[in-house]
Amino acid sequence: MIEILDPMIHAERLAYLLRPAARYGLVDAWTSASDELAAIDPTAGPIASRYVVYPWRKTIVRLPEADTFWRLRTARNRYLLDEAEQRRWSAALVGVAGLSVGASALSVCSLTGARRFRLAEHDRLSITNLNRLSASVCDLGLPKLTIAQRRVLETDPYSELFALPDGYTPAAAADFLGTGPGDEPLTVLVEEMDDLPAKIDIRRRARAAGIPVVMATDNGDNAIVDVERFDLDRDYPIFHGLAGDLAGATGDDLADPRTRARIAQRIVGADLTPRTRFSLTEVGRSLTSWPQLGTAATVAGAAAAYAARMVATGHGLPSGRYRVDLDRAMLGPAADATDGWNELGEGDFLAAMSANSEGRQEK
Repeated sequence: MIEILDPMIHAERLAYLLRPAARYGLVDAWTSASDELAAIDPTAGPIASRYVVYPWRKTIVRLPEADTFWRLRTARNRYLLDEAEQRRWSAALVGVAGLSVGASALSVCSLTGARRFRLAEHDRLSITNLNRLSASVCDLGLPKLTIAQRRVLETDPYSELFALPDGYTPAAAADFLGTGPGDEPLTVLVEEMDDLPAKIDIRRRARAAGIPVVMATDNGDNAIVDVERFDLDRDYPIFHGLAGDLAGATGDDLADPRTRARIAQRIVGADLTPRTRFSLTEVGRSLTSWPQLGTAATVAGAAAAYAARMVATGHGLPSGRYRVDLDRAMLGPAADATDGWNELGEGDFLAAMSANSEGRQEK
């Protein structure tokens, strides 16, 4: 997607791109980078430059080489992350499957210094995605994968990206997870796919390979984070056992919408915001999919990236479910009120979901 040119080795190519007819703009960050490096390390010697070519922007950016760029880009992380944590995080191989909430998680991982990613997504950007994805109307119709790759490479052009443009599939599982002979397995997987059979399949394979899984789910303006430490316990039940025994579930079983609805309800549970409960009863009626807000997608992405970093840097984050709740932090008890027409208590929610499931079964 990009070219990284050494001015000594690629002088002819650089001159060709910088000629007026090529219509490339030049952003020269060299002087500011040199000044910043001198400020954080007065003993630093001369540094080499590179020219990064971004064809979709018709722009060439002059930057320091990879190691110096990394030092500068992570300089303000110092003390918040110690050097060992920062290096371990930057060396981690992070998988992100699904690039809706996953795109937010990916962005935060990159911002905090992660540089190595495997990505899987098959969908394209549509107008209804623009309530939660950081994208532009100019990007409509583009693969979400392309948008995510561009965002990472514009943050850190030295990032390593491996992409599956057809999304995660069982046939591509070994390549994505790194479970083939001689492959490097993922350090941590951030799983944000909508497809239930794929969510189950990838967990089965991750558990067998000892790869930890992090998932963040929107909950109104809040997020629910699930951490499954298959690296510590390969017998740990997928989805914490909330979905029941899925050991014998087949593709045909999971193709049944009644089964999918029942499993999804078990996984999510009922400890949701009153408005999320109401919205879920409308899925398949006035809503085509899970209701989502940009607030939650951002919170969920940050929380998933935090959990992934805790796992990758060796912190003792145990398996479990965690709530990241703006409503309760700011509104207190009022956050659980069910006075509005679009708010449901837990009992009413479970009754409505049961009725919906029975209705589907009758159909």
